[in-house]
Amino acid sequence: MTLTEEHREEWFQILGDYPDDEKPDPESRLAVETSCSGFLGNMWTRATMPEVQGVSLPELEMVFIQFYLSRPEPFSAAMLAAMTELADAPGGRRAAAKALERLGRLGVPPPSWHGEEMKPGECWKAGDVYGDQLTFFCSFHAPSGDQALSYTVDYSEYHFDMVVDCDATGDLDRLLELHRVRNAKNLDRLFTPVEADPAEVYAGTRRSLEDWDIFCVEGDARRLAPRFLMLRELWRARLRRFPQIGPAEVRQPSDDELSLFASGFLNHMMGRFLLEARHFEAIRELCWFHGINGPKVSPTRAYVFLERWLPAKYEPDDPVVDAVRDLFIPFLRWTASATDLDPVAWPYLKFKAERWLKEFPSWKAKDPDCARFPRPRSL
Repeated sequence: MTLTEEHREEWFQILGDYPDDEKPDPESRLAVETSCSGFLGNMWTRATMPEVQGVSLPELEMVFIQFYLSRPEPFSAAMLAAMTELADAPGGRRAAAKALERLGRLGVPPPSWHGEEMKPGECWKAGDVYGDQLTFFCSFHAPSGDQALSYTVDYSEYHFDMVVDCDATGDLDRLLELHRVRNAKNLDRLFTPVEADPAEVYAGTRRSLEDWDIFCVEGDARRLAPRFLMLRELWRARLRRFPQIGPAEVRQPSDDELSLFASGFLNHMMGRFLLEARHFEAIRELCWFHGINGPKVSPTRAYVFLERWLPAKYEPDDPVVDAVRDLFIPFLRWTASATDLDPVAWPYLKFKAERWLKEFPSWKAKDPDCARFPRPRSL
């Protein structure tokens, strides 16, 4: 679908409805960039969902530029100045710069912060001890004032990485302190902030910006975390300041790795109770799924295995499903020991797994599409 006059009028109406008393001070760079980023997040949502609109984000960015070019005032100049940094495509950033020049010729100068380089400062990270979640914290410095952003991602080798929270402020210490206090109270499952290599920031967040998990929000980008939509483009713009190192590919276990993993657990279970054919098939499923990117157990892996992977492959009354119920807690416990998971992290993992097993199996029928790996983007 291409951009039509109807789409243009719709977005001119949306942008025009921005209440004057809620517009930020044009000289407040972070406030203006956050405001601009919020509109771009909304536009990206529409562009992502063809049934909602289906017009590309670059086309909508041009509508944004045309709207503010037609209103020569300081706030318009500030929003265009923000677009010179935040527009997704280089062409959009160039178009915003030209529009800003035109406003200047009309007597509306850019904000004083326009053209300042926002230089990266400190980088930190915090998260859970299982490797399911990380929060990255980054500070940026410019003559007009400092900025600090935080960005929290849930990781899953089976699902796509999912952004669950973001924040932006002028004070990095404030962001860090919140996590230092909270995480210190939950050392059995969280670690307190530590300094991060800037190269980790790009690799740890890039995939979540592109491969957002449509499965978790049932294919509707409008259901993503509101603060993610508000700050998505601002974070993307700041990522251009970091080393462009891509995330590692998801690696499935080889036959040799799978055999070694399964043999270790089988030896552990021998003599505990009679193992039947259904148990051997269940062990293969357990070891394959928990062996992606190397053997690991975690609350997220446990949840996805029970609530997504098995329902995609088996009917709820299949004997393998019953075998998984028999083996699941012993498997998690053995693998936690074999992979040197900190012993203090085991009780929380056990608590979560036992809670999910109470409702297991909770599905009505299998959905084979969800068992394809890697899962196609269309799901």
